Amino acid sequence: MRPVAGVLSRWLLRNVIARGLAFEREAIDAYRALEAGLREPGRCADPELEGILSRLREEEQLHERILSDAAVGRLSVEELERARESHRHDRLDAIRPLPGEEAERWRPLLAAALEQEEETWIFYGNLGRMGTMPAMKKAFEVVAAMEKEHVDILRMVLGIAGSAKA
Repeated sequence: MRPVAGVLSRWLLRNVIARGLAFEREAIDAYRALEAGLREPGRCADPELEGILSRLREEEQLHERILSDAAVGRLSVEELERARESHRHDRLDAIRPLPGEEAERWRPLLAAALEQEEETWIFYGNLGRMGTMPAMKKAFEVVAAMEKEHVDILRMVLGIAGSAKA
């Protein structure tokens, strides 16, 4: 007979991962919508913004893989740390706020994406602090750090001063 604590832990982990994956899908959908909007006829496409959104969407897809793989024990703490290091944005200081009309056009969608990223960052950050299984704890810490970077990027694009604080 399995210990109740082990069954409960696995059930909780599956539910937490499911919620995290739902956050990731929402973010991916938001970035896809923003990218599609940039390509609409009559819109002044901003290649820099399009590149940023594309990278953020790709990273959200990476988060899905990290969470799914870590949940079934396919990632080690070392692999998670390497994933984090290889996905740091090395040109954060080059990101500039969108100018005037473009800022106003995209502000509602970018603000919604920022809110989503902030919620996700807090969610994963809390799970990372509470985690007891090393690989899952590290997975949540890594994804939280990446989400924090996304928050900072969106704040820069929106022209919101300062980095977000945990």
